[in-house]
Amino acid sequence: MKRLKDFNITLFVLIVTVLFATSIVNLSCKKKLKNFNVVVIVIDTLRSDRLDAYGYEKKTAPFITKLSKKSFLFENAFSASSWTSPGTASIFTSLYPFQHNVLMGILAHINAKKKYPNIQIDRIPDEVETMPEVFKNAGYSTFAISDNFNVGEKQGFDQGFDKMITHSYKGAEQVNEDLFAWKDEIKKSKKYFLYLHYMDPHGPYHARMPWYKDPNNRKLEPLVAYESEISYVDSFIKKAYKEFGWDKNTVIIISADHGEGLWNHGRQGHGFSLYREEIQVPLIIHIPNNAKAERIKTNVSTIDILPTLRDIIGLPESKSDEGLSLLPLTRGEKEKYENRYLFSYLWKRVTNLVEIKATIYKNFHFHNRLSFKKELFNLLLDKGEKKDLFFKAFKTARKMEKMFEAFLSDARKYKRNSVNYKLNKKRLKKLKTLGYVE
Repeated sequence: MKRLKDFNITLFVLIVTVLFATSIVNLSCKKKLKNFNVVVIVIDTLRSDRLDAYGYEKKTAPFITKLSKKSFLFENAFSASSWTSPGTASIFTSLYPFQHNVLMGILAHINAKKKYPNIQIDRIPDEVETMPEVFKNAGYSTFAISDNFNVGEKQGFDQGFDKMITHSYKGAEQVNEDLFAWKDEIKKSKKYFLYLHYMDPHGPYHARMPWYKDPNNRKLEPLVAYESEISYVDSFIKKAYKEFGWDKNTVIIISADHGEGLWNHGRQGHGFSLYREEIQVPLIIHIPNNAKAERIKTNVSTIDILPTLRDIIGLPESKSDEGLSLLPLTRGEKEKYENRYLFSYLWKRVTNLVEIKATIYKNFHFHNRLSFKKELFNLLLDKGEKKDLFFKAFKTARKMEKMFEAFLSDARKYKRNSVNYKLNKKRLKKLKTLGYVE
């Protein structure tokens, strides 16, 4: 009995010691993270299923794959929209598009066809605290380089940045050239937040050497070029990573504003639907000195990025965030994440108003196009979303539809804010090249 008693006492002391040590380590890590740099990289038009880190058979992004092996990789991350400005604004604000009301970056379809000189661009409302403003207020120096003109000063994305450059698809080489020109200034900062928006692999797809291998098939050429663009931008992210020493003291998030159709449902580009190929995106979160790397299957959203960053650097939760911090999920706390509904929204005006709504819940994806074409897909069993289960699982579909409408009705919303933008022939030509104007 005495031996058993001594054993129990020893075991108790050991458990208390381990728990105390763990708590100290956790507190220490949190304290250190407050002084870490933060880099958010958005790769325009990047589908997660075209990355080898996500199981693609081709090695399209070896650097991202290597980084993912010491990071948290979210296998089922969904964008809040399939259009650049609303999708990126949702990353910046942790709000859905129908809340921040940045619905389109370029309302050029009607105006450009009529050859009007001015178009309207939606702006992030001034009263919404954006991601760079969060970091600026927390004492960070803030920098941004965007290679998509839908993510720039006119749309309010510059709020909170000390310096921001916006290009119009000049390519990853130009983004890195600008970044390296700022190197001394950035590295002199006590701590910094950096946002990089690479435009590759947005259309028109370029055959990037040496990654492009001619398939000798006209139908496959664009797909192979798209994948070569991924490898191309991956190589430049690797160069930036090495140049700035991000392996030491930097939190890195890699994601995308939306996906790309690639003819899965008859369309090449994006902004046409909210099918899986247009809204499922990569989400990789790398936290320095974190020994735990994990693949997480639970559904998450790009609106979760901002609250996760708040949590990582030790800021309190914000009631203005619609998303959730994903750190508890990385610790195995799954219940509130697995039972929540995620939404995606697309609104644009071409010759008429197009409004598409989508709801993600567990293994199901409800797609509501123009209120008359309603579809339900099983995300787990139907990767290509070819088998419509709307009538077979009508109750599930109706519940998911009602959850969207209820949230849409009750969610806090900000007034839509638009500014005029002068459209000249050069800009119109660029819009047509990028597919924003027909």
